[in-house]
Amino acid sequence: MRISTKCSVALHILILLAEFNDHKLTSEILAKSTGSNPVIIRNILGDLKRAGVIGVRRGTGGAFLQLEPNNITIWTVFEAVDSTSLEEIIGVHPSPNPACPIGDNIYALLKKPYDLIAASIKETMQSYTLQQLLDDYHSNTQK
Repeated sequence: MRISTKCSVALHILILLAEFNDHKLTSEILAKSTGSNPVIIRNILGDLKRAGVIGVRRGTGGAFLQLEPNNITIWTVFEAVDSTSLEEIIGVHPSPNPACPIGDNIYALLKKPYDLIAASIKETMQSYTLQQLLDDYHSNTQK
């Protein structure tokens, strides 16, 4: 089970945008903070912009939050930047032997529990907001 790193990079970017909203944060600055390539950052910013999560200033550049942090969930970000469906996160091996009684039924056997797991992942991602991540960040840096 794996969610691509695009989601964590996007969340990193959004935390930066929320924390330093009065600074011009270019893809080069964001790339340095995330340890990513500026091209990857620009692609993620484009995805977030298309989803309405951020805006990008014309001319001078720099991104900013389009939504309030309490209205941005991890699910919102995941949907914006990651093309992986929840069904792909928990995969079934692609070539079970249909001549085997287990192999012939493995998809049906795993469908119910895997659907429940996917629903749980989605529910958890929908319940956690950027504001909660910011609160956690502030809590961790105040120590």
